Amino acid sequence: MNVILAENKYFYHRIFSRTVKLFFGTTNEERLQKILFFLVVSISLLVSGARLASSDENAIYLLTESIVTRGAFDIPPNIIDNGSFFENKFFIWAEIGEALLAIPFFLAGKILSFILPVSEPMKLLVVKAIVSSMNAFFGAALAVVFFRLCRKFSFSVRTALFLTLTLCFGTFLFPYVKTISRDVQLAFFLCASFYCLYSYKNEKEHSTHKTQRWILYAGIFAGFGFLTKMIFLLNISFLALYLFFISRSEKNTRAWLKHIFWFSFPIAIAFGIFFLYNVLRFRNILETGYHGGTTFPTPLYYGLYGLLFSSGKGIFIFAPITVLLLWATKKFFKKFRNEAFVIFSLLAANIFLFAKYVAWAGDGSWGPRYLVSVLPLIILPLGIFLDESSKTIKRIAVALSVIGFCFQLGGVSIYFGNYLRSIGEFPYEKNFEHPEFLMKSHFNPYYSPIVGHWRMMKKNCADHIEGKIPLITIAAETHQQRIPIAKEDLSKMQHTLDFWFTYGMYLGYSPNILLAIFFVAFISVLVQIFLLHRAVHYAHVDSLLQINGATQ
Repeated sequence: MNVILAENKYFYHRIFSRTVKLFFGTTNEERLQKILFFLVVSISLLVSGARLASSDENAIYLLTESIVTRGAFDIPPNIIDNGSFFENKFFIWAEIGEALLAIPFFLAGKILSFILPVSEPMKLLVVKAIVSSMNAFFGAALAVVFFRLCRKFSFSVRTALFLTLTLCFGTFLFPYVKTISRDVQLAFFLCASFYCLYSYKNEKEHSTHKTQRWILYAGIFAGFGFLTKMIFLLNISFLALYLFFISRSEKNTRAWLKHIFWFSFPIAIAFGIFFLYNVLRFRNILETGYHGGTTFPTPLYYGLYGLLFSSGKGIFIFAPITVLLLWATKKFFKKFRNEAFVIFSLLAANIFLFAKYVAWAGDGSWGPRYLVSVLPLIILPLGIFLDESSKTIKRIAVALSVIGFCFQLGGVSIYFGNYLRSIGEFPYEKNFEHPEFLMKSHFNPYYSPIVGHWRMMKKNCADHIEGKIPLITIAAETHQQRIPIAKEDLSKMQHTLDFWFTYGMYLGYSPNILLAIFFVAFISVLVQIFLLHRAVHYAHVDSLLQINGATQ
C-alpha cells in the first residue's frame, strides 16, 4: 500500500514539476521569456479591436472559412475586390500560408460562437473576433525570438528586454498586432529563421557537437514565410547568403551539401504547396491570379524619402529609436561583420525594392507597412551600442522609446480607414501612380496620421465622456458585407474608438460590464509587468554571476 502511495506521489510530483517547467521555466531567464510572451499577448488583446475591417483581412478570413467549411479555395464574390475570377469562381490574390495559420483560430471562434448565447448575426462577429487575435500570438512569439536573438548576440538581459519592448510597443509594429496583417507573421518568420542560423553558428564555434537541426528549423521558418507572401523569397536569398558565410569554414564538401539540403528541403516543400495551390485554382503552376499593383514606376528618390523621412510614412518618424542607428551601425559592423553585412544588405534590398513599388506606402495602413517584416533586424544592431553607451545615451534611448509608444497610441486607438475618411482621402479619388495620391496623409505634417489620429482620438474620447456614444446596428446579411453593420451606420464609424469594449458599447451591450472586464484585464497586465520586472532583476543577477564565474 505504501509503495502504491509513494508511486502515486512521485507520479503527481512529476506532473506538477513538468507543468511548472512548461509555464514558468527552469531558469530565471526562461521564466522571463514566458512572462514576456503572456504579457505581449495580454496587452495586444487588451487593445484589440476584435474586428476584421480591411479587404486583405476579410480575404484571408473568407479563404480560411472556405477551406474549413467547404474544402475549397474560392470565396463568395462581391464582398471584396482583391481577387480574380476563373471559370466563374472568385479566388483571392493572397498566398495560402496565412489562411492555413488562421485555421486553429477560426475553429476556436466557431466553437465559442456555438457556446455563447448570442444571435445568429453576432456569431459571425464572434468568429472574426477570435481570428483577429492571431497576430497577438505571432507578436508575442516574435518578442520571445527577438529577445533570445539579442541574448545570442551577448547583449545584456536589460538591453535585450528594452529593445524587445521597444520593438513591440514603441514602433509601428504595435498597431499591426491588432490586425491579421501578414507583415507581423513575416517579421516572425524572418527573425526566427535568422535566429536559427545564428544559433547554428554559435554551436559550431563553441561546441564540439555540431547539429544540423538549426539549419532545418531555419528552412522551415523560411518556407512558411514564402507560403505567407511570395516576396519573402528576397529575404530567403539573404538567409542563404548568411548560411554560406557560416558554412565556408567547412572543408568537407559533404558537409556543405548537407547544409544546403537541410535548409532547402522545407523551402522546396513550400514551393510545392505554392505550385499546387496555383494549379488547383488556375490550372497553371505560375498563375497566382494577382492583378493588383505589380509595377515599379515610383521614382526612387520619391519612394526613399517617403519610406525614410516623410511625416506620414517615414520609418524614422514611426520608429524614433531607429535614429540611433546613425551611431550604432559602425560598432555592430566592427564586432559582427558577417551578420552586419547580411542584415544591412537585406534591409537595403527591401527598402530599395519597396521604394520603387507602385504602392510603396502599403496604403491604407499605419506607417511603412512593408518594412514591418524587417523591423526586428533594423533594431537589432542597437544592442551593442546601448550596452557600451553612457547613461545619457541610454536615457535618450528610453525617451525615444517612450515617444514612439505615444505615437503608436494614436494608431492603436483609431482605425486607419476611419482617419482617411475623415480627411477626405478615402474612398480613393486618384490611383497609386498619381504623384498626389494620398498626398495629405503622406507628406503634410498637419495631416500626418500620428498627429491626426491623436486629434481624432481626443475628440472621440471627449464625445464618449459627454455620453455621445454612437449606437451601431448589425446588418441583416452579415455574410454579404466586408464590414457587417447597417449601411446607415457607416458614417458613425468616424466617431468610434477601435477597442473591443467600445465596439461592445456601440452594439448596445452594458458599458458597466464591459468596463469591468477591461479593468480586470488591465489589472492582470499590471501584475504581469510586476512579475516581468522581478524576473528581469533575477535574470540580470544570474547573468552577472555567470560572467564573474567565467572570469575567475
